[in-house]
Amino acid sequence: MKSLIALSLLLCTGLALEIREPRITQREHLASMVQKVVASPRIIKGKTATAANEFAYQAGLSLFDGENVRFCGGSLISNEWVLTAAHCTLTAVKVTVYLGSITHLDYIECLEVEKSNIIIHPTFDMETTINDIALIKIPAVKYSVAIQPVSLPNCASSYSSYVNTDVEASGWGFTSDTSPTFSPVLQVANFKVISNKVCAKRYGSSGIDTGKICTATVNRSGVREGDSGGPLVLASSKLQIGIISFFSNKGCENDAPVVHTRVTSYLYWIRANTGIRLGNNNCVCL
Repeated sequence: MKSLIALSLLLCTGLALEIREPRITQREHLASMVQKVVASPRIIKGKTATAANEFAYQAGLSLFDGENVRFCGGSLISNEWVLTAAHCTLTAVKVTVYLGSITHLDYIECLEVEKSNIIIHPTFDMETTINDIALIKIPAVKYSVAIQPVSLPNCASSYSSYVNTDVEASGWGFTSDTSPTFSPVLQVANFKVISNKVCAKRYGSSGIDTGKICTATVNRSGVREGDSGGPLVLASSKLQIGIISFFSNKGCENDAPVVHTRVTSYLYWIRANTGIRLGNNNCVCL
């Protein structure tokens, strides 16, 4: 207990710790895959965020598994809920949530929660990352210029595929395939959505189901360790349509697609677990 208290104090005071990125030993049974992938993205060749209010929904997560502290991203979807990837939270016994800053491990709000506050999708598959989505219940925060919820799609009977749409991802992960440390300031990278059919040519159809959305990496840009769980939003409106899930284990600078959890496939699950209203209460979320 004393060690946990000490760890929490270190995290919320922003003192240096060795933070490791979550990794999944991947998917040997997916024979159709062209190559193995790892589920711990980071932003590669992005631009540096300049103002916290532009990314007031961005959350930083320090996850303690009883032995190591690891870092992921997330998004604030209400004053009491953070959305992230299931693989980030799977082994966590304690999570520290940072809100309100674009500086790594800095914060306006530093909120510590136990494992009981984590809701992982009940059919999350660690090998394929199917249903890679989780929710974290936090103490209610007060909104400010630097702390605001991200917009989620309204619940509807059908949704755009978003193919060819301009999107952006954000996170504090490493800034190159050879970088040894996290970025001290939030990084943002722009991408285009590609079809799941095109994405499956790289990773195999078994891992790219309707609950995934893929983005093309161009000019050797991408995401990698430290950014898992972070938001993928429409560049035009900042509407969140994805959660960063995984990328090629050959690195982010080889122009392989990045795979995200498709938020529109989980709106009913989000609403059922959080009570957040997503459009008409009588609508059907697919």
